[in-house]
Amino acid sequence: MKEKVFAYMEKYKMLPAGTNVLVGFSGGPDSTALLILLQEYGLRHGNQIQAVHVHHGIRGESADRDLAFCEAFCREHGIPFQAYYRDVPGLAKSEALSLEEAGRKARYDVFGQCMEERPGMRTALAHHQNDQAETMLFRLMRGTGLKGLGGMRPVSMPYIRPLLCVRRDEILRWLKQENILWVEDESNEDLSFERNCIPRRLIDPMELIRPGSVARLVAAAQRLQEDEDFLMQETERAQERYANVTDRGCDIRLAAFAELHPAVQKRLVLYCAEQLHGSARDLTAVHAEQICALASGKRGSRVVLPGGIYAVLGYGEISLRNVEKKPELPAELPVMRDDSVLQEEHEFLGERFLFSLEPVGKNEKIPTNCYTKWFDYDKIREGAVLRTRRPGDYLANGKGSHKKLKDYLIDCKVPREERDKCILLADGSHVIWVVGLRISEEYKVSSRTKRILKVRKKNAEE
Repeated sequence: MKEKVFAYMEKYKMLPAGTNVLVGFSGGPDSTALLILLQEYGLRHGNQIQAVHVHHGIRGESADRDLAFCEAFCREHGIPFQAYYRDVPGLAKSEALSLEEAGRKARYDVFGQCMEERPGMRTALAHHQNDQAETMLFRLMRGTGLKGLGGMRPVSMPYIRPLLCVRRDEILRWLKQENILWVEDESNEDLSFERNCIPRRLIDPMELIRPGSVARLVAAAQRLQEDEDFLMQETERAQERYANVTDRGCDIRLAAFAELHPAVQKRLVLYCAEQLHGSARDLTAVHAEQICALASGKRGSRVVLPGGIYAVLGYGEISLRNVEKKPELPAELPVMRDDSVLQEEHEFLGERFLFSLEPVGKNEKIPTNCYTKWFDYDKIREGAVLRTRRPGDYLANGKGSHKKLKDYLIDCKVPREERDKCILLADGSHVIWVVGLRISEEYKVSSRTKRILKVRKKNAEE
């Protein structure tokens, strides 16, 4: 078995020469075999081995016995050893986790801490082929997809699994042949734990009905991993071609999206969501279907996703964004309230504006660019203010008709999440100017205008 494991490690380049490795060591047969095998492998290739034991604070004297065994075992074999104590029951209670979930989280937190302290180190886990088969069945019962059915990978940096090439019975046989002792965790016989139900109630009967079931499941996992890798390449290629990824989020073009196969559509939206979320955790096939359904929905429809992100149907694209906390905006900033002051400069939401009050001059040409505007000052009734939008805002279209600001922004295809950021020059609920866009007809300079309010956005590229 030893050379089989070493060949497997070489195949997947698990431990380059000189790379240090942390071994999760519980004292059970799997981690004991892994520790001894890696010690010999390390001697051959210049890898330093460090054993780490996590005491979960659950099994009382039995847990203390396992810790004492692990410490003595490592001392006897000259392997550096370190133990960590974690209050797993307390963690389970505080984070509403099962004991199994809390124990796993505690172990991986310890591994992460150790690797942070020793940059470049990898962590070896003692999962074997029976664990792989159990993982596949467990995920299948939860309704997983292709990626989940692929099970655990031999290398998932910074974690390596050298024993995925052997079965549990091979490990036990090798330990007995080598006269290597281990300890048994009595909780492995407790069927109230999910991790014990699958091997006892599923794997063992499967092997009785059809011997070799574990090996065939493992072989299927390897094929599924290859299929997953291919589809991931296609997904990444689709993102490069059909999506625009920025610091703000990801926009997937609808026209191109419709051309993709449904399988790639779902993968693409989940892949983009995972990048915003930071991981695939909590994102499921249901979320992928919800996002894809937006493509044939009503503009502005949105789907709220786990992790503080959402997807919204825009004007020709599906946009994925992080939910932004609305900033504390100033209520309003009054401008040019004193007729005796002929010029003012104000800053609002990071933009600077120059206001000037002037009499109408002869042969003056009204500017037509987006960021310099002239208004009939005497038509302003309540006083001009800089602010963001409010319910009831409107613009005048001319001939006595009005248009709601909301409808105008929709017609201009301003995304909903951008509308609250629009800067307005307003007179009560009447919007004088949507900065960068249009002005209200009612405030335009005419032949009857006596005083002009000139406004220029100073830091705009004109």
